[in-house]
Amino acid sequence: MQQSKRKRFGDILVDCGLVTPAQLEEGLRYGEENNVKLGQSLKDLGIVDELTIAKTIARQLGFPYVDFDKITIDQTAVILIPELVARKHKLIALGKRPGEVLVAFSDPLNIFAVDEVSKIIKGRMVLCVAVESRIEEMIDKYYLSITQPASAIDEPDEDAPPDSEVVEIVNSILLQAVKREVSDIHIEPNGDMLRFRFRIDGMLRVAKKYPIAMLPAIISRIKIMSMLDIGERRNPQDGRFELPILGHSFDVRVSTLPLNRGEKIVMRLLDKARVNVNLKDLGFEKKQQELFEKHLFNPHEIILVTGPTGSGKTTTLYGALNLINSIDKNIVTVEDPVEYELIGVNQVQTNAKAGLSFASALRSILRQDPDVVMIGEIRDEETAEIAIQAALTGHLVLSTLHTNNASGAISRLVEMGIPPFLITSAVGLILAQRLIRRLCPECRREIKHAANILEDLGLAPDHPVTLYGPGKCSKCEHLGYKGRIAIYEVLTISSKLEDMIMDRVSTGEITRQAQAEGLVTLHQSAVKAMLAGITSPEEIYRLSIEDKD
Repeated sequence: MQQSKRKRFGDILVDCGLVTPAQLEEGLRYGEENNVKLGQSLKDLGIVDELTIAKTIARQLGFPYVDFDKITIDQTAVILIPELVARKHKLIALGKRPGEVLVAFSDPLNIFAVDEVSKIIKGRMVLCVAVESRIEEMIDKYYLSITQPASAIDEPDEDAPPDSEVVEIVNSILLQAVKREVSDIHIEPNGDMLRFRFRIDGMLRVAKKYPIAMLPAIISRIKIMSMLDIGERRNPQDGRFELPILGHSFDVRVSTLPLNRGEKIVMRLLDKARVNVNLKDLGFEKKQQELFEKHLFNPHEIILVTGPTGSGKTTTLYGALNLINSIDKNIVTVEDPVEYELIGVNQVQTNAKAGLSFASALRSILRQDPDVVMIGEIRDEETAEIAIQAALTGHLVLSTLHTNNASGAISRLVEMGIPPFLITSAVGLILAQRLIRRLCPECRREIKHAANILEDLGLAPDHPVTLYGPGKCSKCEHLGYKGRIAIYEVLTISSKLEDMIMDRVSTGEITRQAQAEGLVTLHQSAVKAMLAGITSPEEIYRLSIEDKD
C-alpha cells in the first residue's frame, strides 16, 4: 500500500490556498454544530466544491485522481469489498492486477477506512481519489447490478481467513437488516446452530443460521465494533457504534447477555433520520393532533405519553420536541438512554454507576432555567414528585409511563404515592398509544367475516363493512404486512374528571366519563383503522386492543 506523510485535510486546503484560516475555522465550527465532516461543511457553505477538494487531495498526497467517465470498472473487483464497507467509508474497488487491487477513496486520509479495507482484500492496495458523490453513484450502480448466489452469504468462503469471513458475515447481516427495515437484530445460540433473528414491524423472524462454532468469533467482532471488552463473557455489557449505510446514518445500540451456552447479542438500529419526525406523519386523527399540539404550547403542565415498551412513545415525544423547539426556549431532556441527538436540545443520559438517576438529574436540570423538560420515564415517586413540582412552578414537562391506556396513568401516579390534588393541579393531557401493523397495499385481500367478529370489535352484527386480511407478495416478503402506524387516545383533564380523580374513582369510570366528553379510545382508533382497510381484525386481536374497565 502506498504510504504518505500524514497531514490534516484542513491544513492541505490552507497550504494550497483554497481556503483561508478564517474560512477553515468557519467550516470546522459549522461541522461541529451540524455533525458533518469538514469537506461537507465547506461545500455547504459554498467555500469549495467537491471536485476541487478531491483533485487537491490527490495532488498533495501523490495519489491518482479518478474520473469515472473515463474508466471502466471491473465488477469482479467491486465485490472484493463488502457493500456495507463501501457505503460506510465512501469507497469502491475499481480493478485488479496480480497481487494488487485499485481502490478509489473519497477520503484517503481516513486511516480507519484504509486499515479495514486492507484487511479484507488479498494483496497490495493501490489508493486513488474520487469525488464522494460520484463514488456513491458507482456504489448504487454496480452493487445493485451484481447478483450474488445465495451461497455467497449462506456459506461463506471457507478459504478466506477467519477474520475476513466473520467481517463479511457481520457486514452482510447489517446490510440485510437495513434493507429490510429491521429494528432489532438478535444473535443467539440455538441448539447446535447460531441463529440470527430480525424484528420486523414488531415481530421476530429467523433471518440466518450458521454453525454454533462461529458464535465466539462473531460476538468478538461486534464487541470490537462497539468498543466493548472482548474478554468479558460473564457480565452483561452495553455499547454502540455508528453505521452510515444506504444514504442513512444509524446509531447501533449493542447489548450482550451471558447465557449457559455462550452469549447473546441484541443490536438495535436507530435511524437518525427519524429525529426529524413530524407529528402529522405519526397517525394522529386531526382532532387528536390539534388537541395534543394545543397542550404542547401550555407553559406549565405535565403531558404524559403511555403505552408498553416498543409502542413508539419516544418517537412521539421527539416529534413533540421538534414542534416546540425554538431559539428562545431552553429545552432539556433526561433519558436512559439518549436514543437520538436533537439539534438545539440539551440532552442528559442517566448513569446509575455514577449516581445520576432520573431524580438527581432532574434536580440539576431545574437549576438550569429550563422552559421545557422531557423525562424519559417516570419510574418512582421521587421522580414523579419533582416532575409535578416543576410543572407547578412554570415548566412544561413531558414524560412517559407504562400503562395500558390513558386513564391508567392516573391510577399509576396514585399508586406511586402522589396525592390526587397534585395530579389534578399538574397533569394537563395524557396520550396513550400502540403501534399496529399495516396490511401490505399490494397484496391485501378481502376476507369473509362472521357476525361474532364484528360483535367482538364493538360493531353491530349487521354492520355493512368490507374487511381485509394479509396476502402474500414479494413486496412484503410474503408476510402480508408492511410497516406500522400509531393509534392514539388523547385524554384531557376536565373539571368533571378532576372531581372524579379527587374522589379516587376507578379507571373504568374515568374512561367512561372521558368517552362521554369525546374521548376516542385506543380500541375505537384501531377499529377505525380496520374499517379503512389499513389493518386486519387479526392484528387488533393480536395486540389485545380493547376497552377495559
